[in-house]
Amino acid sequence: MSARGGIVTRQTNREQLERSAELLETLKKARGGSLDGGHRRLANDPALLRAFTDLYVDCCVSDTGIPEKYRQLILMALCCANGYDIAVNHGRKAVGEGATVEEMGEVIRLILNVCGCPAILPVMELFEETELDV
Repeated sequence: MSARGGIVTRQTNREQLERSAELLETLKKARGGSLDGGHRRLANDPALLRAFTDLYVDCCVSDTGIPEKYRQLILMALCCANGYDIAVNHGRKAVGEGATVEEMGEVIRLILNVCGCPAILPVMELFEETELDV
């Protein structure tokens, strides 16, 4: 395994790894059964993974009053504003939760207005090309 700059840091302490395994199970359940490489990287430090998991559960699972479609649109906008490519995933989830083309367009226009053209480039792939013959 290699990393940028040749530095690789991996947890080897069995006790720490066991704590992380329990936390990953909690996070996986909270996320509906999926984890990604970033979550497994956090597992090198169980305290960091716990902080992330607790925050995720508090913000995304417990005490949620905003319908999921709107939560995903908000997350998409926030990710675009911060230059995170994961914005596309939140846009797809919003569509899966019933967001319309018009709603997606409105949110993307708001992002464009506040953050500029570079911020919306990643989420433009959410729209298919029209069949207009121009």
